[in-house]
Amino acid sequence: MSTKNGKSVVKTEPAGLPASLLNRMREDAGKGVSTAQEDNLVPLIYILQPLSPQVNKRNPDYIEGAEPGDIWLRNSPNPIVPGDEGVLFQPCYFSKDWVEWVPRESGGGFVGRTEHCPTDVTRVADPKNPNKVRFVRPNGNDVIETRYHAGFVLTGDRALPYIIPMSSSGHTISRNWMFLMNTKMAPGNIKPPCFASAYRLKTKERSNAAGTWSTWDISDGGWLDEASYDRGRELYEAFASGAKQAEAPPSGVELDEAF
Repeated sequence: MSTKNGKSVVKTEPAGLPASLLNRMREDAGKGVSTAQEDNLVPLIYILQPLSPQVNKRNPDYIEGAEPGDIWLRNSPNPIVPGDEGVLFQPCYFSKDWVEWVPRESGGGFVGRTEHCPTDVTRVADPKNPNKVRFVRPNGNDVIETRYHAGFVLTGDRALPYIIPMSSSGHTISRNWMFLMNTKMAPGNIKPPCFASAYRLKTKERSNAAGTWSTWDISDGGWLDEASYDRGRELYEAFASGAKQAEAPPSGVELDEAF
C-alpha cells in the first residue's frame, strides 16, 4: 500500500487485477470458505518406492514419468520431483500418531490413526525381517508409530502446505532432523522456532535383507525472511489448535514394508 495526496492507494497486484476489485476482495475476505477441520486437511508427501502403484505403468494410479526414489507432492501442479533434486521445506509443526494398516498380503490399505497405541496390540517378530518388531491387533492389522513433520514446500514464489510422515527406520531420520533443528542457533544465542529455517529434502537409496528402498536425505537450507516466518507461525498455530490436520492416505498408498 502507498499514499497519494494523503490518501491510501492499493497497488495493482502482479496478476493484473484492478485495485477496486482487490479492495472488495479484502472486504469479503474468507467468505464462502470453510474453516472446519474436516475441510482443511493437509496432503502428505510420499517417497515413491519400487512397489508404489504410481511407478507401475500398468497400474491405474500410475503417474507419468514417476520412478522409485522420486518425491510425490499430491495435488501439486507438478506432483513428481526427482529425488536427487529434492524440495525446499519449511517445517512448522511436529506430532506423532499410531496408524493402523491392513497388511499388504491381505489387500492393504489405511484404516485410521490414534494418538496412543491401542491396548490390544501384540508385539511379534516380522517373518520377513527378524530385526523388526510388528505391533499387530487381533484383526491382523499392523499398528505403526508415525512421526509427522508439517510445513511448506517452497517452490519459486509459492508455499504449499504438506505433511511428511516418517515411520519405522524413518524414525531415525526424523530424530536426526529434530537434532539439527534443536542445535541451530540464531545470532545472540537465540534458539529459533523450527519455522525460522528451511531444509533441503532429497532422497537416497538404502538396502537390507528385506530389499531396497529410498528414504530422506536432509540438510540445512538456511534462514527464511520475515514474511515466511509469519506464514510458518500461522501454520504452527493452525495445527496446534487442531484447525488443520493430515489427510488420510489415498487409495493404493501404503507404508513400504522395507521400513
